[in-house]
Amino acid sequence: MAVESLVGDIAPKPGSTILVTGAAGGLASIVSDQLSEEFRLVGVDPRPMPYGRNFPGAFHMVDYAHRKMADVFRRYQFSAVLHLGRVAATSGLSRSARYNVNVLGTRNLLSLSRKYRVRRVVVFSTFHVYGAHQHNHLHLTEDEPLRASQIFPELSDAIELDNFARTFSLQYPEVSTLILRPVNVVGSKIQNEISRLLRGEYVPKLLGYDPMLQFIHEVDVARALRLALDSSRSGVYNVAGEGIVPWSTAIELAGGVALPIPHLLLYPLVGALSPISRIPKHLIDYFRYPVILKDQGFRRDFGFAPSVNTVDALASVRGGRGR
Repeated sequence: MAVESLVGDIAPKPGSTILVTGAAGGLASIVSDQLSEEFRLVGVDPRPMPYGRNFPGAFHMVDYAHRKMADVFRRYQFSAVLHLGRVAATSGLSRSARYNVNVLGTRNLLSLSRKYRVRRVVVFSTFHVYGAHQHNHLHLTEDEPLRASQIFPELSDAIELDNFARTFSLQYPEVSTLILRPVNVVGSKIQNEISRLLRGEYVPKLLGYDPMLQFIHEVDVARALRLALDSSRSGVYNVAGEGIVPWSTAIELAGGVALPIPHLLLYPLVGALSPISRIPKHLIDYFRYPVILKDQGFRRDFGFAPSVNTVDALASVRGGRGR
C-alpha cells in the first residue's frame, strides 16, 4: 500500500521527531497525546485514522513493508521509533497478511532505522509469546523460551517479530533497541481482545479453571513506553501492573457476570455471544493455565511503578458504562 493520506504535516527537523507505528490504535492515541507536548510526531498505520480522532502530527497511511516507508524515514530523519504496530491474531486479517505486517514490516522498519541512523527503537511485543502451558514456571523471566507457536501457529508471526527485534538489538548495538512484553493491557480506550471480553455482560469462564492473571492499565503502559524512550538501555523486559487476580475476580471487578462453560464447548459457543465473537483459540489456554511474568527488571532499571492498581484498572475497562 502506498502512502494514501497525509494529515497535519510538519516541517522536518532532525533530532526531535519520533515515528509512531500503529498510530490509528487506542494505545498510540494515549502515548502520542503525551509525547506531542515535547516532540514532533509522525504516525504511520496501514489502517485509516478512526473518524473523529486527530493524530497530533503528520499521519501517513502506509504499509510498514512498503518501499514508501523509506520516503517517510528520509523526509523526517527520526531520532526514535516507537513500534506499536503489531497486528494481533484477533485482527481478522489472514495469517499471510499478519506476517506481512508483523514480520516483514518490522524487518523493514528496523532496517530503515539503521540506515537512517535512528538512535532509539522501542518495540511493543506481548506476553502471549511465552505461551500458556501447564508446566510453566510460576514466574516467567525474559529468558524463558517462546513456546506459544508450538500449539497455536497463529502466534508464530508475533514470536518471529519478537525474535527478529532481539536479534537486531544484538547485531546492531548502534541502534539502541528495547523490546517490551506487557501483560494484559486494559482500559477504556484499548480495543484488544481481553478488554472486549471484559466489557461483555456475560464473560466466559472455563468450568473447573480459575487461573491467576496479571493486568496493567493503559496509562501505566504509556508511562512505561515513555520511560523506555528516555532510556538508552537495550534488551527485553517484561512489564506488568500491580497485583495478580483470579479470572473470576477480574470479571467481577470489570462489572461482568461469569458464564461457566465446559472447555470443549467454549469455542463453539463464543460465536453466539456477540461481545466475544472473535475470541481466538490461543486465548482459551490462558483461561486454563496461569502465565505470570516476573517484571522486577523493568521496575529496577527504569524506576517504574504502576500508578493504577489492578482493582481500578479493571473497573476502568467499561469507561462510563460500568456498574
